[in-house]
Amino acid sequence: RNEAMLSLSRLPWMNLRGYPVRTGTLVFFSMLMTMTIFGGTLVVQGIEHGLRTTQSRLGADIMVTPDEADTDFDAQTFLVNAEPSYFYMDASTREAVAAVDGVEAASSQLFLASARASCCSGRYQVIAYDPATDFTIQPWMDDSVGQTQLGENEVIVGANVLANDPDNFQLFDNTLRVVGQFDPTGSTLDNAVYMNFETAKKVIDSSLRKGLNKYSTLETDRIISSVMVKVAPGYDAEAVAAQIRQQVPGVSVATSTKLVSGIAQSLETTSRTVTTLIAVAWGVGLLMITLMFVLMIVERRREFATLIAAGAHRRLISRIIIREALAVNALGGVGGIIVSGVLLVSFSGLVRQSLGGGFLVPSLPTLALLALAALASVGLVALVSSWIALRYVTTMDASLALKEGE
Repeated sequence: RNEAMLSLSRLPWMNLRGYPVRTGTLVFFSMLMTMTIFGGTLVVQGIEHGLRTTQSRLGADIMVTPDEADTDFDAQTFLVNAEPSYFYMDASTREAVAAVDGVEAASSQLFLASARASCCSGRYQVIAYDPATDFTIQPWMDDSVGQTQLGENEVIVGANVLANDPDNFQLFDNTLRVVGQFDPTGSTLDNAVYMNFETAKKVIDSSLRKGLNKYSTLETDRIISSVMVKVAPGYDAEAVAAQIRQQVPGVSVATSTKLVSGIAQSLETTSRTVTTLIAVAWGVGLLMITLMFVLMIVERRREFATLIAAGAHRRLISRIIIREALAVNALGGVGGIIVSGVLLVSFSGLVRQSLGGGFLVPSLPTLALLALAALASVGLVALVSSWIALRYVTTMDASLALKEGE
């Protein structure tokens, strides 16, 4: 009896191995389905993760830039547009912005775009902060690099910036030292080089001397590119932004929600498309796997009829069918998760490019949860398809099925 039970428990595996083409086809459909479910959910989660990171890394509620910068700079696309840009306004703008009701903190930043010439290590967006008032970059440095202050000629670079020789980072023939690298945000902040005002002024002066600046003369002590604003508690960012527009002449004002919504809108359509794709893949996968499974059971009705005639309980047959369905879908599921996971993680840069920024691979715990959810949805398909197949077997007349083959 034990031997019979042992051979019956091995039956599902023997059946699957005995029909390699049929098993392979089922595994293939299950794998495709899991790849779409897991890969698609990963993209949607990655988009959300990227947007949250970008918003938290902006660190400011409002960004104030010069009005005339609007021709070559759009605050809305600042985080998506990979092309570095720079523009200047009078340094006194910071005081004017700080004086507006509802502004808790205001800090100046200076921008510059490095050139694609021998003078520079690459074409990057230079972002300089004022250590005396900064509340956006220094906390980020503290979080990810464990350093709160940058010394003279020291820089921290974004995730996409190559610093092969950290002690010899060139910007307009200034030799700078890379002391750290930020984690990815999925936005243009990853292509930036960060420094303090003192270092930036030297770099801007060098770019002017070399004739590699779009401005011919600049008073580096009297210029800033933007003012980052933190809104006081209890105040509405949009209302404060409107006040700044009204009280400070010659500026363009954008709130961080608007800045991030620039990316969010372009990615929302992608999210919707991917979600629809997941639903369609799940439906088609369920249909195909169920159909193939039922056909497989119909084809094997004599085998089941023989088992029933030999005294096998229908519950045992149910167990064989469910085990086969779960085994096939588990194989396909695990394969699909591995393939789509490896592809998306390896080509995350490419995914980010094609989405227009804002995509970040989620953390390991999130990936594990997504993988479990994908496996669970494939497991559900296994149970549904085996239940439909079981309905057929339990209503089947064993003696008729046996006679059919005579």
